[in-house]
Amino acid sequence: MRWKLVLASVLVEVVMLAMLVWNGLRLMDETLQKQSQVRLQEISVLLNASLGPALASQDYAPIADVFRQSRRSDGIQYFLLTDPQGKVLLADGWDLETPPPPEQPEINLGTQEKRFDTRIPISLSGQTYGQLHFGVSTSFLHEARQHLGRQSLSIAALEILLSIALLSALAIWLTRHLRRLQQASEAVGKGQFNINLNIESNDEVGQLASTFNRMTQKIEQQLKALRYSEARFKSLLHLSTDHYWEQDSNFRFSIPPSGSLNNKFQHVAEWLRGQQRWELKTTLTAEQWAAHRAQLEAHESFRRLEYGLYFPDGSLRYFQVHGEPFFDNAGVFAGYRGTANDITQRKLAEDSLRLSASVFAEAHEGIIITAPNWQIIDLNPMASELTGFGRNELLGQDLRLQYVDDDTRRFQDEIAQTLQEQGHWRGEVTGTRKGGSHFPEQLTASAVRNLAGETTNYIFIFSDSTALKEHQAKLEAMAHYDSLTRLPNRALLADRMQQSLQQAKRMNELLAVAYLDLDGFKPVNDNFGHDAGDALLIEVANRLRSTVRSGDTVARLGGDEFALLLRADDFGECEAALLRVLGALSSEYRIKGQNILISASIGVTLYPNDTSEPDVLLRHADQAMYVAKQAGRNRYHFFDADLDHKMRSEHAQISRIQSALLAEEFVLFYQPKVDMRNGRITGAEALIRWQHPEQGLLPPGEFLPLIDNTETIVTLGDWVIEQALKQMAIWQKMGLTVPISVNIAARQFQAETFVARLKELLSLYRHVPPSWLELEIVETAALDDIIEVSNIIRSCEALGVSFALDDFGTGYSSLTYFKRLPARTLKIDQSFIRDMLADPEDLAIVEGIIGLAKAFQRTVIAEGVETAAHGCRLMQMGCYHAQGYGIARPMPADQLPGWIENFRPDPSWIEQVR
Repeated sequence: MRWKLVLASVLVEVVMLAMLVWNGLRLMDETLQKQSQVRLQEISVLLNASLGPALASQDYAPIADVFRQSRRSDGIQYFLLTDPQGKVLLADGWDLETPPPPEQPEINLGTQEKRFDTRIPISLSGQTYGQLHFGVSTSFLHEARQHLGRQSLSIAALEILLSIALLSALAIWLTRHLRRLQQASEAVGKGQFNINLNIESNDEVGQLASTFNRMTQKIEQQLKALRYSEARFKSLLHLSTDHYWEQDSNFRFSIPPSGSLNNKFQHVAEWLRGQQRWELKTTLTAEQWAAHRAQLEAHESFRRLEYGLYFPDGSLRYFQVHGEPFFDNAGVFAGYRGTANDITQRKLAEDSLRLSASVFAEAHEGIIITAPNWQIIDLNPMASELTGFGRNELLGQDLRLQYVDDDTRRFQDEIAQTLQEQGHWRGEVTGTRKGGSHFPEQLTASAVRNLAGETTNYIFIFSDSTALKEHQAKLEAMAHYDSLTRLPNRALLADRMQQSLQQAKRMNELLAVAYLDLDGFKPVNDNFGHDAGDALLIEVANRLRSTVRSGDTVARLGGDEFALLLRADDFGECEAALLRVLGALSSEYRIKGQNILISASIGVTLYPNDTSEPDVLLRHADQAMYVAKQAGRNRYHFFDADLDHKMRSEHAQISRIQSALLAEEFVLFYQPKVDMRNGRITGAEALIRWQHPEQGLLPPGEFLPLIDNTETIVTLGDWVIEQALKQMAIWQKMGLTVPISVNIAARQFQAETFVARLKELLSLYRHVPPSWLELEIVETAALDDIIEVSNIIRSCEALGVSFALDDFGTGYSSLTYFKRLPARTLKIDQSFIRDMLADPEDLAIVEGIIGLAKAFQRTVIAEGVETAAHGCRLMQMGCYHAQGYGIARPMPADQLPGWIENFRPDPSWIEQVR
């Protein structure tokens, strides 16, 4: 035993030391790695600060000096500097012909790598000018790690040797008397309790021997007491009125050998035999049974477990059950035994009392019971809570005194008569609270009669209907008034408009229906917050109320839109009212400490000049408001029927275009783009056409302007992208590689879902490389928010899609937007190409754009090349990519493969190359 103790202790200590050594090595690795990462970050910051200005000015001499100094002082093995496109600019300690090594995510001391390769961007003022690759030696980290590891292992080995020596001596000393204790214990196990150990020692073993002697004496005494207890238990079991039960180790009932077993329970015991407790149909829930089963399986005693048991005949009886586990002589769990007491009658009585008490005490309504003379004899807690009177204050009082005078008389007349005739009464009365305040009550009264039909009591059930009435008032306000400005809403406006139209017709007056929209409200929300916007709307509503007459109506339609119903005797009076409104709203506002200036655009339609339905009148005023806003804002405009007709026509045309998209009436034509030097096809531009059933093939100018500012342009644009991807997949299966460029409208490009939708379409054609798709945008698409547009372009480029800036030179601030937009291709607008051979100014513009593209390292392509002479002049200026009627007209997709096969560049272009 002693050597097992020593061996076990040593093994435990070895394991613990191994864990400590391992943890120490791990912490050492983490510390060294963190220190290395911090040092690497410091070097990166210093390198970026040293190299950024020089690289921005393309002065490489200081950069070379920094490389040499850093390699000597910082343990850096090599430097490799590239521009943002990956072109090598300068190297120190690295072969220029060798590609830079891959960047490692972090320093890993678990490998044998002697060098850590990384790279950092070299930037200045937010502009990235290049990437710096460099490698840092990690030899000193590996040497430090090995040295600390050897020290840890040496200390652990020394501690293990010392522990073995100490534990061996301790084990020999501890086990010297244990053999005698073992022999004595074996004798006790055989029933010999007269054993007496004589070990004279004051240590733990001596104390154990003394305890052993006392234990054998105690066992002999307890055996005598146990025999007496057993006899007494048998007597109590026979005399008990409780039912005794037993379960085996599998928790199955067995017939008890004795106990209170009348004939009925003897039959129940036979039925229970062999069943597990949780197999019985009881009133306990599955969760309760699971908890009790867990208690049984844990061999725990339980007391006062109550549940109803369904018997085979369908009857239900309740029992209170007690139980505890018992074990055999070997200490192995043998089962459960206990008693069960039939508590069915008690449970029924408790349920009845509980139900009655809960109905009375827990009711959410006040309940008062009176004698036939209205004297209060009982009340529930809610009655005291509702009235404020304590229970003792109301007992014995006349119930009628709790109501106002009018209702007191109703008790004497109406209520008393109804109770006498019908036995119940229900209505609304006004109750009195302690302190004299009043509140509305919903009261139900019932008469209680005995078997002789005589009234013995009255029961009054009441509730406070104040909240209900307030809620009804709030619902009324919510249904008809704006919650912020307290102005009438659309629902109430419709009712007021109907009344005003009838009055105007009856009084032969003019009724102006005005639709008002605030100018400059959105910047207030954006700059000062929504709280300021709400405060401004409230002030606008107050000014509108004070400006119009009492018989007029001001309503809020939502957001910053309002409606006015203005009565007038003539047109002049109507204009005067509108001018008052504009003047009042354009005055300066003081909102949350800020001076704010806004104005309003008002659209007006006049009844009876416009005899449309009320909702149409409001729509006409809305249309006129948009005309006022487009005309410069801070003005009013009267509805124009001719303009309305034009807008309706445009809506009809837009609806027809939407139908054409669903009917698949649109097709894509493709115009090739070529490299004039060698006649190589570089791609094709997708151009939409409408195959109209009646009008034939329509060019995009016939229908795209109609939908340019609608959501239809977004839907149509998505269709074009999908068709282009589909066509590239078809050509790919034919062995033909033709990248396609697609024109993107500004509204489609700036839609929130554009990038997600493009990603979804690319995923539908996974075999088509995203780099084959080029998106063309015009610079005017970036006028609103060039930063947001640039971010969208970068998100699309991350998917692999490229961009071209179309119609360059025709927009605003072309050079500024070209510099800031990350598009890689520039397309010279055909208006400059077409006349450049005859117009020196156009030629100068084209030459300037080509030079600009070269300076910024962008690809340039000329649109509208109509003759070979155009191509020759473009090639002389350094532009080799072109498209136009002089090369090929747009053609259906099935014609493009044949055209590509037969295309040959113009001989004059070949001469230019030579």
